Amino acid sequence: METKKLKKKARQKLTGKYITTIAALLIYSLIGGLFVGTSKLIYNENMYIFFNIIITGLLYMGLLQIFIKVARGKKTSVKDLFSRTDLFWKCTAITIVLTVFSTICIALEYIAYKSLAVFILYQPDMSLAICASMTILGVVICAAIATFYVVMMASFSQVYYILYENENMPVTEIFEKSMDLMEKHKIDYILFQLSFLLWIILGLFTFGLLYLWLIPYMGVAEVNFYDEIKKLEKKQK
Repeated sequence: METKKLKKKARQKLTGKYITTIAALLIYSLIGGLFVGTSKLIYNENMYIFFNIIITGLLYMGLLQIFIKVARGKKTSVKDLFSRTDLFWKCTAITIVLTVFSTICIALEYIAYKSLAVFILYQPDMSLAICASMTILGVVICAAIATFYVVMMASFSQVYYILYENENMPVTEIFEKSMDLMEKHKIDYILFQLSFLLWIILGLFTFGLLYLWLIPYMGVAEVNFYDEIKKLEKKQK
């Protein structure tokens, strides 16, 4: 899979449509920001997670629809941001599954790191060889958890696109289909995402302004990736 072609195609499709995508992104961010600000005011981090899930359920599929229409050369408008609230429950269910999975992996990573640190700190008489062995074991375990997380998230990466095209499909089948689609493309997807890393880092030095251009670019390019793996799947059949 040629990442350069997918990204070039995204830039071409976005020509003349950046105003629409940026406007939709700003509205999405503004609404999300209001909810985040509310959770900060009441000093409740759990409310932040709750609000994030609600906003994703209500608006993310609409934002995704805009990116999909742009990628496929169809007309779109800011109104499309609010047009897929019918998928709220399934989108919310998918978001909860991904959030829980991420939380578990992060917790396991934290436990592995803290366990190793505590073991070494409270065993002052431990030999250098044992200390080195335990350190290596800890690093290996942490790396294994991180690798597992990245690979599984790559496997789940197409769930929202599948939901968009298969609104009557059960959530479990959506995850299964995403895993099937990504079976031979997980490395391609990870490399595809890494190709944006420099832009993401540069965005930090622009106070986030670069992301107004970058997020639509990445969004449309990711739709191109999804369409490409679907084509490859049909050819294999």
